[in-house]
Amino acid sequence: MERKGFKRQGRNIAAAVASFGMLAGGIVVAPVAGAQTSTWTMPALRGEVLERAVNSVVGAAGEDNVRFNIYDSVHNQVVYNYTNWVVCGQSPRADATVKVGSKPQRVTFALKRRYPGC
Repeated sequence: MERKGFKRQGRNIAAAVASFGMLAGGIVVAPVAGAQTSTWTMPALRGEVLERAVNSVVGAAGEDNVRFNIYDSVHNQVVYNYTNWVVCGQSPRADATVKVGSKPQRVTFALKRRYPGC
């Protein structure tokens, strides 16, 4: 006597075991891939035009590894044109070694208008 559902059930079990094996393999591999650490060095940007400062940080860290916090340190104005502003303060400090992590590093620039500058 042949059981009709048994072959189908056997295939489903085999597929489930294979899927679980792939999932378990992914869990084992993920921490090894995340264990790689790399760093970048924060450039010295005090007195630099904001547009060049942003380009320097992106060039050093990579576009996906930074988030910018940009603010006018005098009048709390909105910053639209990056060529009209000068960096007067920065965080992280110049020449700091910054680790690349799972979250982007926050880079803060305190600004003043380009003329008269800092």
